[in-house]
Parts: sequence; C-alpha cells; structure tokens
Amino acid sequence: MTTYVLVHGAWHGGWCWKKLVPFLKATGADVFTPTLTGMGERSHLNRHLNPSDITLDMHIQDIVQVLEYEGLEDVVLVGHAYAGMVITGVAEVCPERISHMVYVNGVTPSDGESMVDQLLPVRGPEFTAWVQDQIDNGDGFLPAPSSADEIQRRWGINNPNDQAWTLANVCPQPATAMASPVHMGNPEAVHIPKSFVGGGESGFDSVAERAMNSGWGVYPVASGHDTMITHSDELAQILISISKQLPK
Repeated sequence: MTTYVLVHGAWHGGWCWKKLVPFLKATGADVFTPTLTGMGERSHLNRHLNPSDITLDMHIQDIVQVLEYEGLEDVVLVGHAYAGMVITGVAEVCPERISHMVYVNGVTPSDGESMVDQLLPVRGPEFTAWVQDQIDNGDGFLPAPSSADEIQRRWGINNPNDQAWTLANVCPQPATAMASPVHMGNPEAVHIPKSFVGGGESGFDSVAERAMNSGWGVYPVASGHDTMITHSDELAQILISISKQLPK
C-alpha cells in the first residue's frame, strides 16, 4: 500500500488536493494533505505569530512532524510550486522515510537558494519584482489573488466553479518563507528517486528540462500551474504510475 504526503504551494492549503485525493484512495493508498503554518485552515495562527517567524524551516518542520508523528515510511512525497522548497528541505532531515519525491510544477532549488531565487525563470521579471517588493515593503504577507480573473491568469484555472472555490480558500502567503534559503548537504537525500510533473503552460519548462538532464522521471502535463485542480485525474494517474515503479 502506498503512502502519499501531498504538500501545497504558496497561497494555498491542504484543501487544494481535494479533487485528487479520491483517485489515490481508490487504490487503497493512505493520503495525507497537511497544511503549512499560517496558511489555509491554519491562517488564524497569523494573529498570534510574528510574520518573520514563519520561515521555510518552520514549513519544513511542519511536514517532518507529520512523517514522524504518523510513523510514516516509504512515503511518496509530493510538493506543488513553493512546496518544492519544502520537500527538498524535508528530504534533508529524514531521507530514510521517503521512497520518491515528486515536484508538481515545483521549484527545484540548489543549496542556499530561496523561493525568490526560483521565480525569475518560471514567473518572469514583473511577478518576481512584485514578490520582492512585498517582501521588502509589505506587512509580512503577500496578498492572495482577489478575483476570478487573477486566479485564471496566475494559475490557469478556467472552470468557473473551480475559480470560485479557489478564490474562497486562498490566503496571504507568509513572506519570510519565500525569502528563506534551503540548506542542503545530506548525501542520503541526493539518492532519493525524483520526478517532475508539469511544465508547458505553467511556465516550468526550464525546470522540466533541468530535471530531465538530472535523470529524473519527467511527466509533461498541458495544464496551468494548479495541475491538482484542473487536471486532478491525470495527475493522480501519474502518481499511481510512479508508485507502481517503487521497490516492493
């Protein structure tokens, strides 16, 4: 039986995997969709935390705690977008619990890089400059999209019902987490098999090419950024296919 841990990206929460989860559970898999500190249903914590304390390291620890307290092993660890930073850091802490890592339109950082360092090639100079300005001059949180048009433009979500659902659930993104570097160096993490899903319309072709050159499995999906919402069935079949290739 496969265990999946699905980690959401910026402005999202564990809710964003809702359409995907039933496909995985139908195979008998265990599926965990934790929400990172200060986001989703945990965004109420922002009233009690200093924004500068909500770092990438805190988000990494959020997921490490799930793996440890649930006693999870042989995990297929999936990260969307910003969560590429998170799962990369998790692998540094507890590589022995992870059987495969999947980056869904997820950034693939090098040691010492932050999410901001990844934005220029995948999101372009205008969006990168906006994020950097919010980090430098904002209130500690990057504003969430405020209209269906913005949801469509940024994340490629075209279905009106999906737009309304997403708009109702997105939340401000802790800014310090976007600026925090990931620390790498555990040799065991290097040897965890990895795959990349996405590219195309999401702007992540350069990441897919780098993944392919590194010998990763690469699975193109002609989706926007939020593949788990717009192409949940297709993404599920890819994850199931990956799980079938794992050593028994």
